[in-house]
Amino acid sequence: MPVVLYIDDSGVERRIVQRILEGDGFRVFTAEKPEEGLDAAARVRPDVILLDLHLEGTGGWQLAERLRKMRGMEEVPIVAISASLKDEERPEVLRRFDGFIQKPVDVDLLPRMVREFMGGKTPVERQETGDLEPASEGILSQLNSETLEVLETLEKVRSIMSHDLRTPLTVMISYASTVSRGKVGEINDRQREMLDLVVQQGFQMDAQIAELVKMAKETLGRFGYPPGKR
Repeated sequence: MPVVLYIDDSGVERRIVQRILEGDGFRVFTAEKPEEGLDAAARVRPDVILLDLHLEGTGGWQLAERLRKMRGMEEVPIVAISASLKDEERPEVLRRFDGFIQKPVDVDLLPRMVREFMGGKTPVERQETGDLEPASEGILSQLNSETLEVLETLEKVRSIMSHDLRTPLTVMISYASTVSRGKVGEINDRQREMLDLVVQQGFQMDAQIAELVKMAKETLGRFGYPPGKR
């Protein structure tokens, strides 16, 4: 199981990324402060590190340099993640980091991007998908047109829930959290309380959607649908 370390001083952002990646087969460790991130990197030996560029009290740039100097971390991809990146900053980010991910993260794209930064599919994934296609095609050939139509509809519903619902919901949670933390201006206690409730309810809704997506994927997988995919 590929291991990801995510360092960000926002608890909401850490929770969002952790839920998305763990739902896609990653093992995710998180850290809030730079020193915690350094300790976690030494302890878990991640396959990739996601690092917020604008950590409170220090910059992601400096922390990336410290991570690079750690024994055994020289070849580990370090990916910058941020809600904002000025045009003049982009060349420097690409020079110091192995890549950049924009916040709020895209639910569908994030796992794929992390795997690309790691160098492609993991051995586990190749093993899992290696002999599925013949069996899947055999199962599908035995199904009638009505069953195939139901599976096609279920796949469309899964896709809508996974991307068209979860991605904008993730954006809403992220932005509500950003405003609640006073990152875009001062707010009063009542406003903060209401925004925190939005974040809380958003996570509850996301959990329900994620569970429905999981159930749909498991059902589709039993029939080998879509062809060639688990």
